[in-house]
Amino acid sequence: MSGEARPSEKGMSTEVNRGLAWIGIASSLVGILDLLAILIILNNWVDKEQYGIATLANWMFPILDQATDLGLSAAVIQREDHDDAKISTVFWINLMTASALFMLLLVFAPLIGAGIYGHAIIGYMLIAYGSKLLWQNVYFIPVAMMKRELRFKELSIIRICSNLAEFAGKVGFAAAGFGIWCFVLGPLARVLVTGIGAQICHPWRPKLILRFTAAKEYVTFGLRTSGSQILFYMYTNVDYPIVGYFFGPTALGVYKLAYEVVLEPVRMISNVVVDIAFPAFARLRYAKDRLIGQLVSFTKLNLITVMAYSAVVLVAAPDVLEVFFPKYTSAVDAIRILCIVAVFRSVSFVVPPMLDGIGYPNRTFVYSLIAAIVLPATFWLGAVLLGDSLGYMSVAVAWAIGYPIAFAVLIGLALSTLKWTLRGYLGAVGGVALCLIAAALVAWGVHAILPPIPGVRLAITAVVVVTVTGALLAYTQNLSIRSAIRAIKGDGDAVLDDPAPPVEIIPSEPRDDASAR
Repeated sequence: MSGEARPSEKGMSTEVNRGLAWIGIASSLVGILDLLAILIILNNWVDKEQYGIATLANWMFPILDQATDLGLSAAVIQREDHDDAKISTVFWINLMTASALFMLLLVFAPLIGAGIYGHAIIGYMLIAYGSKLLWQNVYFIPVAMMKRELRFKELSIIRICSNLAEFAGKVGFAAAGFGIWCFVLGPLARVLVTGIGAQICHPWRPKLILRFTAAKEYVTFGLRTSGSQILFYMYTNVDYPIVGYFFGPTALGVYKLAYEVVLEPVRMISNVVVDIAFPAFARLRYAKDRLIGQLVSFTKLNLITVMAYSAVVLVAAPDVLEVFFPKYTSAVDAIRILCIVAVFRSVSFVVPPMLDGIGYPNRTFVYSLIAAIVLPATFWLGAVLLGDSLGYMSVAVAWAIGYPIAFAVLIGLALSTLKWTLRGYLGAVGGVALCLIAAALVAWGVHAILPPIPGVRLAITAVVVVTVTGALLAYTQNLSIRSAIRAIKGDGDAVLDDPAPPVEIIPSEPRDDASAR
């Protein structure tokens, strides 16, 4: 075991809070840029059918990313026994995997595009994206090391610059007449800038060393983690081909827009916590009495941000579409259904990093496997049983039915790992959720009596949600904007000042990582 010093509570809290502040700034900007790019592109150059065709290609992109990474970057963050032989071997394994996957794409992507989907462009888009899998080897080790060191200020600056490049690439290529190719060329511009920035901030070159035995623990941990991630991206994206198969590319374009308005921002908002959660939990895995407090803090942060956003979109969905996406007003009902799913998703994003960080990636895999069985089956059944009456919205309804089942499994695994009770967890975070629900109800009442001027109603609804939420959190939960300001200043108690009651955490079985042996 490495002799790395354990972080003090004050120092660790300060690093976490500063990281949250920087990631919050970066994620907010990224979310705005993504939404703005979609808004500009869909209102000017890409129609619903084209957007649906593009979705049939890009739903596979994150799965390709995870299949290439194999969880090795997570292993670099989690483990402490680094040396040149191990890290270099990890790099060469990743490069070989990326090269093999790219070769497979060259052979099979044209068959997928023209043969399965009936659109040859889908295959060519997959091949073009495959070049990204090779390039990411330039930065995946430096970025992993920087995350391990909690250097989130530099990572956030890199992320901001790279996403500005993606925004310029998407909009620029769309305006230049490249059509749906913009959804591939934009991300390629992003990873190009990411690679350059990562090497500037954390220069790293691999040694000519390939010792599989030296990196065995890294690969073992990474495979367990990547299996969960691959399953995650499978079950959260497989609804796209199902919608396309049953209802066609035009319906898929509308459904994709609904997803982009609700669940994609939820993912971006949650990344504020998720990006720092894994390294934070990994460094706290020896301080077992503090894990519950950290989980509660991260859960509250996600609930506040995600539920506030979801409340605005739920109440003012017609206004959101009328103002920003007037060609997609038929997506109102799907958006409101997905807002329900968003609340569960906000919490579910926090738990897997905790399980992985403290050495239980196998439990994350169990959850992901169950979700990968339940959700695709629910999507398919929803389309078959409800498709004639609800159309593509049947898949949105299936989300609201199937995801709570998988969510219950995840919470059960987390609580059993921490030796905590559901009553204790709900007692710790339930007050925040109730504040947000109350704010949504007040906003709904105000929205109902406002004149039907979309822009005005949307703005007032947002103000009501934020104001009521802030007041309720301040008076019932002792949470206020001061916490965010103190976090930016680096006050170590800003986020972790409301820990859960102390609970003794004694794992009943050996941990999965090497440090437990």
